[in-house]
Amino acid sequence: MNERVNASDASWLMMESRERPMHVATLLIYTLPTNAGDNYMHDLVAALRDSTDFADPFNRRLQNPALRVLSPPTWIRDYDLDMEFHVRHHALPRPGGERELGMLISRLHSNPMDLARPLWEYHVIENLQDNSFAVYFKMHHSMVDGIAGIRMLQRSMSTSPEDVDTPALWSAHAPSAGMKLKPHRSVFHTLRSLPGTVASFANVGRGLVKLLRASQQADDHVVLPFQTPVSILNHRIQGQRRFATQLYQFDRIKRLSKLAECTVNDIILALCAGALRTFLKELGALPGRPLTAGIPVSLRTADDQGAGSAVSFIIADLATNVADPMRRLQAIATSTRGAKAVLQGLPRDSIEKFSMALMTPYGLQMIAGLEGRTRPVFNVTVSNVPGPQEPLYFRGARLEAMYPVSAVTHGQALNITCYSYAGTMTFGFSGCRDTLPHMQKLAIYTGQALEELEAIYLPRANRTAAASGAKKTAATRPRPKAASSGSGTASSTHKKAN
Repeated sequence: MNERVNASDASWLMMESRERPMHVATLLIYTLPTNAGDNYMHDLVAALRDSTDFADPFNRRLQNPALRVLSPPTWIRDYDLDMEFHVRHHALPRPGGERELGMLISRLHSNPMDLARPLWEYHVIENLQDNSFAVYFKMHHSMVDGIAGIRMLQRSMSTSPEDVDTPALWSAHAPSAGMKLKPHRSVFHTLRSLPGTVASFANVGRGLVKLLRASQQADDHVVLPFQTPVSILNHRIQGQRRFATQLYQFDRIKRLSKLAECTVNDIILALCAGALRTFLKELGALPGRPLTAGIPVSLRTADDQGAGSAVSFIIADLATNVADPMRRLQAIATSTRGAKAVLQGLPRDSIEKFSMALMTPYGLQMIAGLEGRTRPVFNVTVSNVPGPQEPLYFRGARLEAMYPVSAVTHGQALNITCYSYAGTMTFGFSGCRDTLPHMQKLAIYTGQALEELEAIYLPRANRTAAASGAKKTAATRPRPKAASSGSGTASSTHKKAN
């Protein structure tokens, strides 16, 4: 049974090359079960290789990978997989620290996928310090987006450490899983759907006009494609990658968003903007105009368990030309509100068409081979993917952290993606090795940006709470006794970068 690859997913296959492999990955850190014996890792890998019940999309393979650019690519099913190829076993020199793990992940992420096989790999890595092991799960972007990848991983794990029979990732079937043939559309069906198609394109036109008008209002910080400076992030890339991580308690970010009256995504963008400003200024490469970020917006519903990509895009001003952290955050929040307002009220099919229209210039750049040679559509991709909020276990091993490892491309030498999981927020920084020296500093500088915002907002919150407490006390206690006041300090601990 064959299925034609849809236009959105096919674009990732068309972009595939040695310099820009278009796969994405997740790095998972597990703590070994307390009763794990000496052969636990060997037996785990052996059991995984024996798991040959393949759920969609793990059984998909390109029919003619060499012709994927010349003709519409097609998926076919493959049930005879070489499991020693897809499930690989690595060991770090004991005890493996963050640096050694980061170096291995950078090398694994630099390797393109074999397009003649099903486009996924599962790497088990042992000998981590603190009685831990890791899994690096890699899949081509044409088969999965961030939300779909998280849901795949979640289906292969359990909320109970006692559940030791959880299925292998590729054997965990989604509800209503399975490939569907594209239906044949008759002339009558096409004519009948024509009014809806016309209405959809009318919505797209209104959205584009709305975006254009908003971009002309200086106070809205709404930006258009290409309305951005050229930076060191926006040139041609090579095939080798760097990877760095950072981890924070989610409550720190959530509290800041409430105090600043903005979204969690705005805080994440502010941390990235602050880190980029410090990093580029240190290199003497900070543009005078503000950098912009391309932000994927998921179009999936809560019950959508499908594979493939389902995302739209907005572009936001990162205000990297603003020195004051509070003013920078305010500019970012204003920009994202304006960009989202353009999408509000559009049905999903119109949003998809709007996104395609918005990204058409980038598509033309790609076709003409001009990415990284002309002004970028935006400077950097920043994505936030919500994950499971309770601790998960895989065959008794507790999942301690999960980090995104994303794709970069010509004109986009850096990708920053975040996952939320069980009270934590993790950052994954993926970059071109030849473009970004000492990229781990970016991860460290997000910590500095977080502490700067906490220094601004938390004392103010404490003063407000103290004043509120004084008023309540004055109303209930005999005068002239006054309420006491105090101040709090924010924790500044954060995970070191790889």
